[in-house]
Amino acid sequence: MKLVMYQFGERDYRLGAVTNEERVVDLNYAYETHLTRKGVQRAKELAQALVPPDSVEFLSGGGRSWEAARAALDEVQDFSLEDLSSSGKRLIFQRSEVKLGAPVQNPMRIVCLSHNYHDFIRETGLPIPPEPRIFAKYKNALCGPDDPIIYPRMTQCLGYEAELAFVIGKKGRNVPVEKAFDYVAGYMIFNDVSASDLTALDKQVVRGKTFDNFAPCGPYLVSRDEIPDPGNLDVKLWVNGRLLQDSNTRELIYDVPTLVSFLSRIFTLQPGDIVATGTPGGLAKDRKPPTYMQVGDICTIEITGLGRLSNKIVAEEDISF
Repeated sequence: MKLVMYQFGERDYRLGAVTNEERVVDLNYAYETHLTRKGVQRAKELAQALVPPDSVEFLSGGGRSWEAARAALDEVQDFSLEDLSSSGKRLIFQRSEVKLGAPVQNPMRIVCLSHNYHDFIRETGLPIPPEPRIFAKYKNALCGPDDPIIYPRMTQCLGYEAELAFVIGKKGRNVPVEKAFDYVAGYMIFNDVSASDLTALDKQVVRGKTFDNFAPCGPYLVSRDEIPDPGNLDVKLWVNGRLLQDSNTRELIYDVPTLVSFLSRIFTLQPGDIVATGTPGGLAKDRKPPTYMQVGDICTIEITGLGRLSNKIVAEEDISF
């Protein structure tokens, strides 16, 4: 299943699923319709509990919520765009009609990895870290495939970083490696946008990594069952059609199960936690000459099975409210 958070008109963002026909289905309304057709009493309240319109709340529901979402999709698979939910709400949209935000919009934490690809290590000559090296981004950095990357006035060196991210699906502490996948809800593309001059100046990464819209992700969260081997996915990034990163998650130093287990020994994993697994070689700052992004550029990332994430770079001066 490909989960999204979509916005139609002035509505708040709501949980949806993208079908093979590039349609977006509102899962909450679809499940309410499913229950109503079965004659279930208080269908609206039950749908709100099992398939809430927020992705983090949905993930917190665990297996029962996933099962309900699949039943919802089956119920409306033959619906047209004109068909309404049992409560009279529109529930199916063309992809072009809606805006997609970050698939996970209000996580407890965003954890990122550095120095976690062998090709990055070979390219830079840096040592392999003896343990995973982690840092955090703030939630303000999250944005989706229909949002721009904002070029802040404070930087002159705007870098890209194509990354595989996984999202936690259930609460966990001290998780054994062999059970780690049980705690993964799914996977998505993540761009760890960086102001490289500021991270170098500050000698730490908080300012240079967490400007608004410095964590584009999506276009959807792909459920774990659709990605049987996250350790063998092609990772590619282009800027204006020029291929700048070309790798595979086989190059990961610390793989997904290792990271789940490691992080769970530091803090209690929570549904919706985002973990970006690090970036391969080919970074803007390491190229000669550097290939930093500029206003007007289009940055596109593709990972096997996860779609394509494209964002335009816009000047901070163009954003005001």
